[in-house]
Amino acid sequence: MRNIIIEVNSNFHHIAGEDLSDKADNRFREYRKKWEEWPKNFHTGEFPLFIDVEATSACNLKCPFCATTFMEKRIKKGFISFDIVKGIIDEGAENGLYGIKLNIRGEPLLHPQIHDFVEYAKKRGLIDVYFNTNAMLLTEEISRKLVDAGLDRISISFEGFTKDVYEECRPGASYEKVLANIENLQTLKRKLGVDHPKVRVQAVMMKDLWPTFDEYKKFWSERADEAGFLDFKEMKRKRTGIRYPWACPQIWQRMAVWWDGTVLPCNHDDDGLLALGNIQKVSIKKAWNSRKLQEIRNSHKNGIAHELSACNGCYLRDSEILKLVDKDKL
Repeated sequence: MRNIIIEVNSNFHHIAGEDLSDKADNRFREYRKKWEEWPKNFHTGEFPLFIDVEATSACNLKCPFCATTFMEKRIKKGFISFDIVKGIIDEGAENGLYGIKLNIRGEPLLHPQIHDFVEYAKKRGLIDVYFNTNAMLLTEEISRKLVDAGLDRISISFEGFTKDVYEECRPGASYEKVLANIENLQTLKRKLGVDHPKVRVQAVMMKDLWPTFDEYKKFWSERADEAGFLDFKEMKRKRTGIRYPWACPQIWQRMAVWWDGTVLPCNHDDDGLLALGNIQKVSIKKAWNSRKLQEIRNSHKNGIAHELSACNGCYLRDSEILKLVDKDKL
C-alpha cells in the first residue's frame, strides 16, 4: 500500500479575481492554515473548523449533473428551523468555530429566514459565513437583506457565459435573470460602499466548457470578485469496490447537519449512511470526538475507505481517485 494521499481543495479552482480563501485578517489566516494542515497531519482538534448547515433540501432547479436531481425521490424535503441553526451557531461560537455554509443539497434562497441565519452567525463572531446558490431568487430585496446581515461571500453557480450553454446546463433557469441579479448585487455593494458579500461565480467544469475557458475567465473576471470552477463528478453511476490510498480531507476539517438535525461526518453522505445522531440529542463536539467518527477517519488513514458504506462509490472520492490515476498514466 502506497502512502495515503490527502489533498485539500483539489476539486476547487481559482482562475481570476480575488482568491476569497486568502485574506489579510490574522484570524482568517489562522483558520485557513488549520484547514490545510489538519487533514495533512490527520489532526482534528476538539471541534470542527467549519460546519455545513442545510437550510433546505428543496431546490427550484433540476440540473442534470446534480446529486439532488438524481436523488429527488429519496430526499425528504424540508426547511431547517431557527432553533436548530441557533443551537449549532451557539455551540460553535463557544468552541472556536470559524464558519458555516448554509447549504448542502438544496437552494438556500428558498428559505425565508436565510438572512436571519447569516445575521445571527455574524453576531456570534463567525468569520466565514456563506452559501452556494443558483441565484434565481437573488432579488434586490434579498440582496439588501444579505448585505445588511453581513454575509461574507456567496458562490453563484453558472456554467459558461452564454445563454444557450447556461440554460442547457440548468433547466428552468433564466440567463438574463441570473445575470441581472449578479450585476444588481454588485451595484448595490458599490452604492452602499461595502465589499461584502464577495461574489464568486463558478461552473461545474464539464468537457464541453473547456473550448471556451478563456472567454469564460474574461467574462466573469469583469463581473465577479472571483471566478472559478469545480471539477465535474460523475453521479449517474456508482463505482464501488475501488481500493486506493486516498483519504478525504473533510473528516478532519468539517461536519454537516441536514435540515432535520441529522449530523454527518461530511457533506457528501447523501443517504445519511454514516449519520452520527441528531443535533437535538447529540452535540457537535460529542459527534466530532465520537468513536464512530474516529473509526471512519481510521478507515481513510489505512486506505480502506471503500469498506465504508457511504464512501464506497462516493462521487467525490471516485472523481479524486480518477484524477490521480490519470496523473500516474502521464
